[in-house]
Amino acid sequence: MIYLSITQEKCRKCYRCVRVCPTNAIKIDQEGVAMIGSHCVLCGLCYKQCPHEAIKAHTGKEQVLRILESGEKTIACLDPTFPAVLDKGTPGQLVAALKRLGFYKVWEAAFGGELVYRAYAKLLSQNEDKRFISSFCPAVASYIEKFFPHLVPKLAPIVSPMIATGKLIKRVHGPKTKVVFIGSCIARIGESINEKVKGVIDYVLTYHDIRELLDQKYIDRMKQPSLDFDGPRPNTAGILSLNGGLSQSIGINQDIMNEEFIVAGGHYNVIRAIQQFASGEVQTKFLDLLFCNGCIDGPIVDPAISGPSRRQLVVSFIKGNLETQDKEKTAEELKKFGELDLSREFSSQDIRLPTPSEAKIQDVLFKMGKTYPEKNLDCGACGYKTCRENAIAIVQKRATMEMCPFYLLERCHSFYLRLEKAHKQLKKSHEQLEEAQRELIQSEKMASLGQLAAGVAHELNNPLGTITMFACMLQKELGEEEKWRKDMDLIVKESDRAAKIVRDLLSFSRETTVKPGPVDINLVIEEAMSLLNKQSLFYNIEIQKELDPELPTTFADSNLLKQVVLNIILNGAQAMEGLGKLGITSKTVDGGQGIEIKISDTGKGIPEKNLNRLFDPFFTTKEKGTGLGLSLAYRIISRHQGSIGVKSQEGEGTTFTIHLPVLSQDEWSGQGL
Repeated sequence: MIYLSITQEKCRKCYRCVRVCPTNAIKIDQEGVAMIGSHCVLCGLCYKQCPHEAIKAHTGKEQVLRILESGEKTIACLDPTFPAVLDKGTPGQLVAALKRLGFYKVWEAAFGGELVYRAYAKLLSQNEDKRFISSFCPAVASYIEKFFPHLVPKLAPIVSPMIATGKLIKRVHGPKTKVVFIGSCIARIGESINEKVKGVIDYVLTYHDIRELLDQKYIDRMKQPSLDFDGPRPNTAGILSLNGGLSQSIGINQDIMNEEFIVAGGHYNVIRAIQQFASGEVQTKFLDLLFCNGCIDGPIVDPAISGPSRRQLVVSFIKGNLETQDKEKTAEELKKFGELDLSREFSSQDIRLPTPSEAKIQDVLFKMGKTYPEKNLDCGACGYKTCRENAIAIVQKRATMEMCPFYLLERCHSFYLRLEKAHKQLKKSHEQLEEAQRELIQSEKMASLGQLAAGVAHELNNPLGTITMFACMLQKELGEEEKWRKDMDLIVKESDRAAKIVRDLLSFSRETTVKPGPVDINLVIEEAMSLLNKQSLFYNIEIQKELDPELPTTFADSNLLKQVVLNIILNGAQAMEGLGKLGITSKTVDGGQGIEIKISDTGKGIPEKNLNRLFDPFFTTKEKGTGLGLSLAYRIISRHQGSIGVKSQEGEGTTFTIHLPVLSQDEWSGQGL
């Protein structure tokens, strides 16, 4: 049967419940956070600590409401903690509100506590040579049955005050009377249907349920008349809801030096006490244990009221009760019901699994990145004390790797790195695609312009030849002193320049015949420099060469490559106006599969707006340039399956970078050039 459940819609995956659960009864699976019912002892810590109210306790509130509405005789049994929780109005007004809700009578469960602590006193006095653990708290009893089954014989074979009161009510009012226990403990829900005591308590409600039922029926406790409790009146057994209350009621000497009796409250202290009791570290006759720090610190309490305040409210009620109590009548009732059978049995529910092999444990630790000792954190964030305990639970399928936040972080980080790598690859592919598109556009542009240039050159060639011929004839006929001599000289000079432009146009439009062979790129650079460095333009230019002597040879057309190098070097010298530094480097790239040539100058640089048009035919910033030099260079490098690029910043100079593949003769043939 399900007593606690997690509403996935409300769960925010903060995993606080996982961390606070002392029995690791909560795990993370594909569907979210889930309960492991076999491991739960219903301590209610998860219910109490959940900040999102995602954990629900199943109590049977709706069934109780139907019974009350039917008029069936039903008696409410109030846990001694009620003054610390249902504190609005007086206890008498609470009794009246419950009766108006439909309850036939309202009893105090503290009277059952009077019978129970007397049974404990008798048990301990008759078995001075034996060691016992209190079974007063159902969460403690369940914990021992499941996790320390060999200690089950040590559990005191006595019912809880709730069961004792339920038995008494059934005896007084008949076995068919419905008994509803109201308290702050969720573990009482499981205890009420335990096979050993089943049928004594019909339903268990929490104080939250009572508030909701009263609100649902519009019953204001503060406006009710004051009524007395029904049933026998207790003495001081209400202190059983306080930590150490059982030992004090029995009359055990709670001197700090008394080693024969130990009181422990709170799940951590209780579990440690049980472990030490089992190992023999603690030698004591009686362990008085409460999984909470007293029932007043149970899961169904008002967190706005501090622990000391709750304790004071309970003690004040007990003292006030004693002042109005008929002590003789209470004594008679205790004697009358003293023979009530309060015995019960506990049974082993061993849920422990065999410890997995060391190989399987280490395999899980390795997969989680928890290798010892560098990454073995033992932080406890997963709910287990150590990474090893968590690994064991994973092998036993009681836990998942996702319960470890650091494992999740590592997975997220790994995913992020893979995503980042994929992003870089995508970016690189995008850049390559853009470059390919630019090259395609450039090739199409060059082809179109080549056709246009061929047509223009053909149409200009004949009239230009005629102009040049007659200009030269007139130039010979004019004397040196004639006034038209200078004008005629200018006509001849400009005609020659126009003829050169036509020749360049024809060269640009014509498919250049490629004559490939083994080429030493360094030798190409040296030959190009030997043709230029004796020109006056290079007299005041400092040339810095860094040529890789290990540069591999490649299959290419040396004359065409020399034309490219000459063109770029000459452009650089002109940009520096004959004064500056010219740098030329060569090196192997791409693991020996490519050659890179860089030619840089310290000239005035190229404006950014012109960089994208630099290789366009007829684009030039020179006064008498044709704008075909770099276009031809681009075409030549492209035909060699290479690439050419430029970087420039105004005022700092320009760098051209040529990339050529290292090709063999067979590979060149395969290019179809």
